[in-house]
Amino acid sequence: MSMNYRLDSLGNLITHDIPTKDIPGLYSSDNHNLDEVKEKMSEMTKDYYSLEEIFGQYCHLATYIAVPPEITFEYAANVYSLSEWTFSMRDFTYVGGGVYKSKEKLAHETYVFTKVMAYPDSGVIDYLCAWDQGEEMWMRYYFRVINAMPTLRKPGSIVLWTNCRHPYYDRDTENLPPYIKQGHDRTDREWVGDFWMQFDAIHKIELSNLKTILEYRFNHICNLKD
Repeated sequence: MSMNYRLDSLGNLITHDIPTKDIPGLYSSDNHNLDEVKEKMSEMTKDYYSLEEIFGQYCHLATYIAVPPEITFEYAANVYSLSEWTFSMRDFTYVGGGVYKSKEKLAHETYVFTKVMAYPDSGVIDYLCAWDQGEEMWMRYYFRVINAMPTLRKPGSIVLWTNCRHPYYDRDTENLPPYIKQGHDRTDREWVGDFWMQFDAIHKIELSNLKTILEYRFNHICNLKD
């Protein structure tokens, strides 16, 4: 089925002839005043949040690293760096097609398959991973390295990291492909999804490792130059 797009006068914005005033559920200054939005923000802000509210579907992390973004990116974009700053991925070997196989120390006799997609112009690094097999890289670790100077007004890097809760993480997901079901059904280890609610904690440990390694080495080199 083909679809005809109409470009309107707002910078060639595609609207399909549907103005925002005709879209139900939008909340903006077009239909609410400042006092109303302040009240709504207060209603939406809670003193306490459950683990499910914070980490249920997405896991977001960020840190500042006192190392130039070019160096941070170059290091993190190298797949072998994962053997240093991650908690448990070790002994990488190349298996072809841009994919590397490594041991996963979090689980008994488990291997991780990883492919790194790096885009220096945007500072984006995508770690495409999967336990047990490299046929479907469904465990996705999305990184972005940002220049801290225009963002925090100090030299260095900001690293943003996001994980999304793929259905394969859950034990109760049905109709799994055989190569995933095998891992789900193993009784001699925990499944990667069993750790989902601890992803924030383990990734904070790893992000701290990344920061510590880069800052220690960069400062060491700078001291040598001095």
